[in-house]
Amino acid sequence: MSAPATERTHLLDALRGFALFGVVWSNYAFLSTWIIRSPEEQAALPGAWLDVVLGPFHDILIDGKFYSIFSLLFGIGFGFFLDKGGSGQARFLRRMLLLLLIGVLHLRFLWAGDILSLYAILGLLLPLFRHVGDRALLVIATVLLLSPIAVDTARVLTNDAFYPAGKVADALEAEAAVKGSRREVWLAVSTGGWKEFTTICERFWLFRIWIILDSNRPQKVLALFLIGLWIARRKLFADPTRHRTLFKRICIAGATIGLPFCVLNWYSINYLPQLPEAQGLVGTVSYAFGVVLLALAYASGFALLWTDQHWQKRFEVLAPMGRMALTNYLMQTVIGIFVFYGIGLGLGGRVSMVGYESIALAVFIVQVIWSRWWLVRFQYGPFEWAWRSLTYGKVMAMRK
Repeated sequence: MSAPATERTHLLDALRGFALFGVVWSNYAFLSTWIIRSPEEQAALPGAWLDVVLGPFHDILIDGKFYSIFSLLFGIGFGFFLDKGGSGQARFLRRMLLLLLIGVLHLRFLWAGDILSLYAILGLLLPLFRHVGDRALLVIATVLLLSPIAVDTARVLTNDAFYPAGKVADALEAEAAVKGSRREVWLAVSTGGWKEFTTICERFWLFRIWIILDSNRPQKVLALFLIGLWIARRKLFADPTRHRTLFKRICIAGATIGLPFCVLNWYSINYLPQLPEAQGLVGTVSYAFGVVLLALAYASGFALLWTDQHWQKRFEVLAPMGRMALTNYLMQTVIGIFVFYGIGLGLGGRVSMVGYESIALAVFIVQVIWSRWWLVRFQYGPFEWAWRSLTYGKVMAMRK
């Protein structure tokens, strides 16, 4: 079994910055409250006529793909830490516990869409796979990616008799109905003040946990972590030119198989609503065969382009943002709250899909520029510095 690479590469940093672009695009659909508004409300928003094009584009090519790349990169990063052994194992444990603390605070007091807490919990499982062979890692990852098909099929056939998460989610929804519908509480935050903001934080964080379980998210993320661990061992991104053939095969296979299934997933969401069970199962199957494969195609295509010097120069602008991924991820939430919620500009509910995606693009561009400016002067992003200092138990040098 080959050892993971320990060096940090500009390619991985740039790919992480690229992933953050899709993450902010997807997250702002929720933070802007656009996604929970009725079709009539969405159609009445300025520029809504563009949704006919942007909707399929977002669902087929964006949604789920970039969080998958983000998860894959976390797995690669975990692989680097796990390779250090000895003191590295203790530091890895501290690193995950600190990430869990950051994620829980983000989940409870800022936004229920947090993914860091799940990353930390699943990251704690990775030492169990440290001595698992490369082939076995891929087999386990494949089983995990396909497991939602078996789980959701059994749920439909047994009417959730064996699946407590679904029942608990229903109970939480029923309880919420007594206090006011979840949709009403969420919509109120775009025009309300601190009371509405604290209410949504209190109401949604626990429900988010059950949504994660109900959507089989842990299996998917753990599978991506294991694929990332395999990539770290094989040092694929350390020397992409050497692995061009493999990247090309993954890119072609991922796009050829993944894209049609992503189209199928979009079709099931929009044209099978009258058959919720069928829509759910079709969505589960198409997600399993579509989203991750297309995400791998994106990552492989990015690596292939990186081997060309002209493209590499263009992509290197994303590397500083990727080096500050934790800071930029958290700041995307803070900026989104300020822009869309009533405690800030209150644009939530006043912008269509083209509006919130334009804002997301603007935030991304500002973060690219700001990250470059910051890292010219400092060695780490603010949250990366704190995370690293606490992990190593000493104050790290911040200024260059």
